[in-house]
Amino acid sequence: MKSINLFLIVLFVGLHSCKNPEELAVETIESTPSATLVNDFNAFNNSAPTGITAVAIKGNKMSITVQYNGGCQKHNFQLLGHRMISKSLPPQRSIRLFHDAKGDDCRELVQEVLVFEISALGYNNEATTLILDGYEPQILFTPSK
Repeated sequence: MKSINLFLIVLFVGLHSCKNPEELAVETIESTPSATLVNDFNAFNNSAPTGITAVAIKGNKMSITVQYNGGCQKHNFQLLGHRMISKSLPPQRSIRLFHDAKGDDCRELVQEVLVFEISALGYNNEATTLILDGYEPQILFTPSK
């Protein structure tokens, strides 16, 4: 009898702790970090090494595929844009990916896709060329309305 009661408790807790796909999608959208504009990149020079292998933009979201050494701790990333705009057609903004490895000295090669909300990187709601430090192709961003 105890094993049946234990089974029912585990089943009940398991069913009520699961989230449906719609709830998970909302959490993912709400947890997308936003790019931040900064006056100076010098405060972010201690970024851990990161290889950027691909970049894609869909709407106002940028996906960045990265590779780095680690695997023992959760790493944090910030997408930074310089407040200064180069006066060209289209305007150009320098951007940088800051990687905080949290002291992780493991050597596993980790590949991850990071997603950022990038509305702040646009300029006057017009097309802006984004120049990502460590990534050769320039990226054209036209903000969605």
